[in-house]
Amino acid sequence: NDAIDHLVSIGVMNIVTADTPEEVSAELLECLSDEGMQEYIPQFETAKLPLQPEPDPKAESEETVPYKWNAKNIKIAVAGTQRRSGVTVTAFNMAEWLKARGADVCYMEMNTTRSLQMLLNIYDAERMDEHYSLDGLDCYLTNEPDRDYHFIICDCGEMQSPPTVFREAEIRLLCGSILPYEIPTFHKALKACGSMKLTKIGICIPKEFQGYCVSLFGKDIQIANVSHDLFSNNINGHIYRPLVQEYIAGTKRL
Repeated sequence: NDAIDHLVSIGVMNIVTADTPEEVSAELLECLSDEGMQEYIPQFETAKLPLQPEPDPKAESEETVPYKWNAKNIKIAVAGTQRRSGVTVTAFNMAEWLKARGADVCYMEMNTTRSLQMLLNIYDAERMDEHYSLDGLDCYLTNEPDRDYHFIICDCGEMQSPPTVFREAEIRLLCGSILPYEIPTFHKALKACGSMKLTKIGICIPKEFQGYCVSLFGKDIQIANVSHDLFSNNINGHIYRPLVQEYIAGTKRL
């Protein structure tokens, strides 16, 4: 019925519908088991679903080549479908990837988590005018940079509805881990974005589940390698490079 459909749509799978004491007890025990209620969990045959090609490990380990960039204050907005969905590490990693390839780039915290302040304290970041230098990356607690850059990475955090900076950005990334119980949240975030052009990024998706995500969200969904290093500059380039390809003017001579 409609009530059950709504519960499933928001990720509630443990639903007791039995109408006899014995059946209610059995379903309650199933709900409280390690596996939980299975009746409402989507069933699928992974062998029949398409798998997105896995990132080439060689591509991630290739020599870092600096480029000439034809870009000025291009805003790249990174948002997540929920908290702890990899937004900050994705934003930092993309900034580091660009910086390592010769781009003048900064990171700007555009959410209320104040994770950046904690990072600045932990790494004893150096204050420079209106920004801080963290591993050589300019980081801002304010909404406006104090000079021009090739790229401005905007960390939008969890997105309930697209903020102005996300709507106005030239490049948009929407991150989510998209595990089975997180699918409704990802759908909700995509619906909130409407017809906006964006890159869908699935983080920490088990290989056997990737085909199902492709069938749900389309072949254009990007499967990201998991990163636990904010300052990694050579991971997920298979995602980042196509997004900025049009701004590469050539290769720098060393």
